[in-house]
Amino acid sequence: MRNLLLSILFFSCFGLVLPAFASLNLTDQEKAYIKEKKQITMCVDPDWMPFEKIENGQHIGMTADYIAIMAKEIGLPVVLIPSASWTESIEFAKARKCDIYSLAMVTEERKQYMNFTKPYLSIPVVVATKTDKFFIAELSAIKDKKLGVVRDYAIGEIIRKKYPEMDIIDVDSLHQGLEMVNQGELYGFIGTLVTIGYEFQRNYVGELKIIGKFDKKWELGIATRKDEPLLYTIFEKAVASISEKQKQQVLNQWLAIRYEKVIDYSRLWKWIIGIAIVLIFLFYRNFLLNKYNKKLEQISITDKLTQIYNRVKLDEFLEQQEALYQRYQQKYSIIMIDIDYFKRVNDQFGHQAGDKVLIEFSKILKTNIRTTDILGRWGGEEFMIISPKIDTDKVFLLAEKLRQAIQLYSFSSVGSITASFGISERNQELNSTLDELVSQSDQALYEAKASGRNRVNKFTSHP
Repeated sequence: MRNLLLSILFFSCFGLVLPAFASLNLTDQEKAYIKEKKQITMCVDPDWMPFEKIENGQHIGMTADYIAIMAKEIGLPVVLIPSASWTESIEFAKARKCDIYSLAMVTEERKQYMNFTKPYLSIPVVVATKTDKFFIAELSAIKDKKLGVVRDYAIGEIIRKKYPEMDIIDVDSLHQGLEMVNQGELYGFIGTLVTIGYEFQRNYVGELKIIGKFDKKWELGIATRKDEPLLYTIFEKAVASISEKQKQQVLNQWLAIRYEKVIDYSRLWKWIIGIAIVLIFLFYRNFLLNKYNKKLEQISITDKLTQIYNRVKLDEFLEQQEALYQRYQQKYSIIMIDIDYFKRVNDQFGHQAGDKVLIEFSKILKTNIRTTDILGRWGGEEFMIISPKIDTDKVFLLAEKLRQAIQLYSFSSVGSITASFGISERNQELNSTLDELVSQSDQALYEAKASGRNRVNKFTSHP
């Protein structure tokens, strides 16, 4: 009995797992299938970071972490089948060179040869354009413009069916699509908020921005070959077994900074001499995990460069304010802010100087807003302030105060700069949706820049 209790403690404390069959509740048929299968072959998108990528022959990214979790639960190795493009991965799956797609969205065409699990990632679909374009609430508002999408992506098939009159252009990669937008060859590029944001931070600060987020989301799960239905049921159970904690850890790993482990758990094997030491270790480990989880939670909602809220968290705050408005008619206003001629800063002084400007600019805004105001980086050199329980007259005074503070400030790397401001108020007479409110602040900002920059402009309905 004593040996049994010690074994149970070792299994629970040090991550040793019972056979996969026990954790997934597999049927006898599924168990037999796994024993006969030996390995699972996998096709991926070779260039879709931070979701996934093939680098030096290895599968990396968020999806690679998810696959590792599921492979451990199933008890079979997952073997990468290298491909040069997503289109080639699709052809490999049709030819049965691979058993699964690591990350895919269901379409009518794909259902002919693949089964799809419930999604383990659900990502907003957005449109990226040059910085001089207005925010939009409906995709149909730009149906007469050329929009790029990566060839053979599911969202392209879905948009073409919903908007057959829209001019959708296939491109080979996310980077190619954004570069075509930057060069004026495309009006916009359709992709996920995560992948476009990831690319913005590396290559397009101050040059491109997101102008719309749509109701349709990229629902991504595992796709399995249709001629082996047991593989589908096994992965359905594996996807369902992924905990919310594991999902958050993967998200923090790839969308924030990485933490090095501070404890080498393998060395603890040498020091385990009894249940008392095991319990002490457990308390200590839980203390560290709680400490890091709090840090990681903060990082996941914070812009890495400026240390203010990021776009994802701003969207959440906007939805909260909108809920208060809908229930209690509690008005709120938003200020959209854009640094004037920021591209010139990067071109003349370099991107490091531009980063310093963004950091100092954020500190000026943070220092001069009310404690109830919410500040975040909307994208590139654009910032947003959400001001609860205040009308546009008072917000105008706040924005003017910020404008003057920025104009008078001497930035360490470039000297003086200015900024333009666009204000809109949540008011049923002017707007009926949150998207319209954001669009109006974006329009007010654009008009402020068009009329000479370094000014505050309040949206008003036009006769």
